[in-house]
Amino acid sequence: MDNTIHDLRTVIGNRTKALTAKAELGKLGIVLKEQRDVPANCLERSEALERRAELRRASNALSSHGREKHENLTDNLVTALEYVHAEINLISIGLDLEDSANARLGSGSGAAESELRDHSGQKIGTMLANADLRDAGRIAAKLGAHSNSTGGDMSLGDFFRGVAGMRTNEAVRASLSEGTNSAGGYTVPSILLPGILNALVPASALLQAGANVAVINQQASSFKIAATDTIPTAAWRSENGSVAESDPAFRSITITPRSLAFRFKVSRELLQDSPGLDTALRTAIAQAFGKELDRAGLRGSGTAPEIRGLLNITGVNAVDMALPDGAAMTNYNKFINATRLIKDADAPAPTAAIVSTREDETIALFADTTGQPLRRPEALSDWKFITSSQIPINLTVGASSDCSEAYVGNFGLFTYFIREGVSVQLLNELYAETGQVGFVCHTRVDVAAMYAKAFAVITGITA
Repeated sequence: MDNTIHDLRTVIGNRTKALTAKAELGKLGIVLKEQRDVPANCLERSEALERRAELRRASNALSSHGREKHENLTDNLVTALEYVHAEINLISIGLDLEDSANARLGSGSGAAESELRDHSGQKIGTMLANADLRDAGRIAAKLGAHSNSTGGDMSLGDFFRGVAGMRTNEAVRASLSEGTNSAGGYTVPSILLPGILNALVPASALLQAGANVAVINQQASSFKIAATDTIPTAAWRSENGSVAESDPAFRSITITPRSLAFRFKVSRELLQDSPGLDTALRTAIAQAFGKELDRAGLRGSGTAPEIRGLLNITGVNAVDMALPDGAAMTNYNKFINATRLIKDADAPAPTAAIVSTREDETIALFADTTGQPLRRPEALSDWKFITSSQIPINLTVGASSDCSEAYVGNFGLFTYFIREGVSVQLLNELYAETGQVGFVCHTRVDVAAMYAKAFAVITGITA
């Protein structure tokens, strides 16, 4: 590794090669941003990712120019490519070293804790704790999805350009050889999945509240996992006395990932040339999937093809605002009531509540009898109150038709099970007349509450 870094730095430090690269890129109208005096493998992560994306675009432009005509492939062009690739690879090495260090520091005992096994003990995937999801480097380390410092790197934009049949790099072409557009599309390479999963966190209220993600690597249509049903009861026993019976402690949950998809379009010019395409694509995918994963994860009916959400999972505690017609929320009392029910089941204390946008405003405006803002009770002082636009405010309870819900619990016991990552399919002709390119993104997902009694749903909240 040290020799590789030294060799790459030697190339980058060669003034003649640097000037040659600048000149060749200038011929193509490309001017790289001036960099501060910091080694390429020591840049801040955000700066390193931005610089690497810029260099990849430059490399693609140089390569395309060299392929257009034989006479374009000059010694100077080759030198420029060598210089650009040296900086790309050096940045990639720095990012990989950072990812490995983060994984060692943040994942405790490492791979064994991340292994997901079914009820028979067979490994079926990787469990990503909520803390992992907040760091793309830790996701990559647990999934074994590090970037390739020898040139096999790619960006999300590169991948979508490849799916659309546009010019892209060799790594993308190799990944596309493993799928076909007519057979369900092309699976987004594992190297790009950490960025997408990381982008899901701010897009999903459940993930913000602490939910986990399990990435499944087996192809069965469904499988079973073990979950807690009730907490066993221990009892004192006399010598030679019998052991007191207790209710069954565990239950089997059937996980059946179901298909979730959306489609979008983008102009050919934007797909080919936009420098901010990677971020835009990640945001679009995360927002589209995140909103529906929230809605179904909270309120899904369980009737195919929809997954079953918390509201309809057997064993989740129920708290009514007031029967029969519901009532407005004016204080924190119902959250305290929900906490008691959860603690009565010997479940971990709640850490978060997910509420509608209307109730988020209502809670922020809680006031005492003098009109002063209402202080949150000490029992709720460490809670996260998270807003979801996917919780409706027009539900009917009794004679009221303006009702909403609130979801309470320790969401570290709630998991999304994602199979096959994300796949992309090209819509060849749908938008051809307008010069646009259409894509369908799809994935397969289910959810599970590992201890249903660790959650409560407050219903009948009126305006």
